[in-house]
Amino acid sequence: MKMMAARFALCVHVARAATWSPKRVLGHGLARSLSSDTDFSGIKERTLVAVKPDGVQRRLIGEVIKRFEQRGFRLVGLKMLQVWEGHNVVRSSRMLVGDTDPAEAAPGTIRGDFSVHISRNVIHASDSVEGAEREISLWFHRSELIDWEGCDHKNIYHII
Repeated sequence: MKMMAARFALCVHVARAATWSPKRVLGHGLARSLSSDTDFSGIKERTLVAVKPDGVQRRLIGEVIKRFEQRGFRLVGLKMLQVWEGHNVVRSSRMLVGDTDPAEAAPGTIRGDFSVHISRNVIHASDSVEGAEREISLWFHRSELIDWEGCDHKNIYHII
């Protein structure tokens, strides 16, 4: 986990140094307008994800981050909560997380793999775009959300 935290800190430092400007910082879950060369509706959609206390106690934070990164989403805000950004991220994160009731959650989902009871279902993810915007604004100030783009971004979204 220390290695992942160090990697994230380094990536954030590099991203801030390379792209910092007040206009590039996104605030409160609101999408900035995209230029015509990257016009792909929903790329800037955001969602709030929280690993619940039972997930933290079981040391699942790294696994949650890994699954979202593997899906191609960008981590743009991190405290003990996470803000993820990407195309259809709210709906996709609900699929990654799985049904609220672990007994109904499909294998391969976070809850399907790691939860055993509805009262200990490991993770919270926003249920709608509007809910995500509201939840993000409760926990993060716009200056705490980083606007960055990985070298694989254009490949993931097939942007030329």
